[in-house]
Amino acid sequence: ASSAAQSEKAEQCVLTEIDRESRILSSWDPASEFSQWFRTRDDAVRVSPELFEVLSLFDKWRGLTHGALDASAEAITRVWKRAAAEHRLPTQIELNAAVAGVHQVHWKLDAVHGTATHTSDTPLAMNSFVKSYIAGRAAEMALGTSGAQGLVVNIGGDLVIRGDWSEPVEVADPKSDAENGAPIERLLIRDRAVATSGDYRRGVEIGGRHYSHIVDPRTGLPAGEI
Repeated sequence: ASSAAQSEKAEQCVLTEIDRESRILSSWDPASEFSQWFRTRDDAVRVSPELFEVLSLFDKWRGLTHGALDASAEAITRVWKRAAAEHRLPTQIELNAAVAGVHQVHWKLDAVHGTATHTSDTPLAMNSFVKSYIAGRAAEMALGTSGAQGLVVNIGGDLVIRGDWSEPVEVADPKSDAENGAPIERLLIRDRAVATSGDYRRGVEIGGRHYSHIVDPRTGLPAGEI
């Protein structure tokens, strides 16, 4: 930015937009628009453009990833967490039931009327997609209103770089014993987003073995490779 005032205006714009969209899209806030919509069933509810777009994008990327990205993966995550709390592995019956829940149709969209109909009782969580969606929208909003020329939005290590700016990003080595170990790669990012996720940070411990928090909604199994 060319002044501190521009910089501060961009920062405030980003934070305000993150708060606004979180109130719409959060899976964890029971008062969010998404949570209120989730509590409906078989009703065509007129939803905000943001929620409609995110549901549409989930449909798109579920297809492009052949089912690897799916909001209903939360059903499988809950099975693993419950089993870990009971100090056991999930049974195949539990996993099969969760995968069957994933395969259901969870919503139907009507673009003409701007409505979304919630059609299943399978748990849904939008976090696999929504965090980067909100970060990108907040960055674009700030660039458009603050006068700043370029910015970086960092939400928990997920980075969005927009405008006239390049940001060096070091990617942690997942096999390193130390958090300050040498990075596995260095990237120079411009007008792009970059995010990583790995089983070495989060997950559950069962019988002395670590299982990733990243699950494959097509099989019900945690990711076993880096």
